[in-house]
Amino acid sequence: MSRLTGAEVYVYGQIAEGLAIADDAQPTIERLREAGLILQDPFQPSGWVAVPFGEVETRLREIVQQQLELTTQQLAEIPLLVEQLRACHPMRARGGDGIAQWVDGKEAVNAAIALAVDSARHELLTAQPGPRPKRVISLSTDRDKDAVERGVVVRTLYSASSRSNPAAVERVNLLTAAGAAFRTLPRAFMRLIMVDREIAIIEDHADGRPSFEGAYLVRDRAVCGFFAAAFEIEWRLGLDWHSEEPTTQQRSTVTTPLQRTILRELCAGKDQQQIAKILGYSAKTVNTALSDLRTRLGVATVYQVVAWWAGPEGAAEQAIDQL
Repeated sequence: MSRLTGAEVYVYGQIAEGLAIADDAQPTIERLREAGLILQDPFQPSGWVAVPFGEVETRLREIVQQQLELTTQQLAEIPLLVEQLRACHPMRARGGDGIAQWVDGKEAVNAAIALAVDSARHELLTAQPGPRPKRVISLSTDRDKDAVERGVVVRTLYSASSRSNPAAVERVNLLTAAGAAFRTLPRAFMRLIMVDREIAIIEDHADGRPSFEGAYLVRDRAVCGFFAAAFEIEWRLGLDWHSEEPTTQQRSTVTTPLQRTILRELCAGKDQQQIAKILGYSAKTVNTALSDLRTRLGVATVYQVVAWWAGPEGAAEQAIDQL
């Protein structure tokens, strides 16, 4: 109580003067008692006595301090409560209308993926851009092999850089023998895991850039259908893992698929370090690809390469991957 109402001031004054109080003033008396301004005294006409002025501030501070301590304790218990709930169910809502659930933390995401894949009945579609640790590849290999053996159609789209990853090569050879299919793309694409076109697990792009601290689990049929259609477009453009990568001479083009991807990313505002990270290549590989293209075009700088890409000859190269 920081200030008294008019009724409270009047009743307090009556008690301080030792006067009797009307019966209908009991609610006001109760508020004054809770505020620590009066004490019960059966020998007074009102049955109450005003707390001496010297003690009022001390009593009020004690009451507020107790309230603060209780609030602090409750705040400290909130994370513990959340952890208890998370242990029971790793997924929590993160806005939206229930179409998507946010899965918080890498371990929780891996657990959600495992549950989804284990429930697969017909189809498993996976798009995995960039490098993946050997431990993660091993876990997913056993899980996907079980799915193939259950009769699930398994198709995986990898970045072209994965062809040089020994763990990825071992996984592809094992699962291909079991009946799975793999293709590669030399350019950036979105990460996706799709089960029976009913469950999709996607990266968090809500803030305009991917976050790797968790993922969204989507169960909406329309949204999952859209993701599946997008996957099919990428799949058709991909190169079968066991096919030989086309060379510039084979395709009768000026640029390689990797060079075209790098140029698209450069035009999107990314630097060479960022492009290397996105595609899963080393910075040296990206620099070498650009250097080779400069030599082929007979120009000295990357800026001249980008200018060529934006011109009529470059436009013809840009259309190649859309055929």
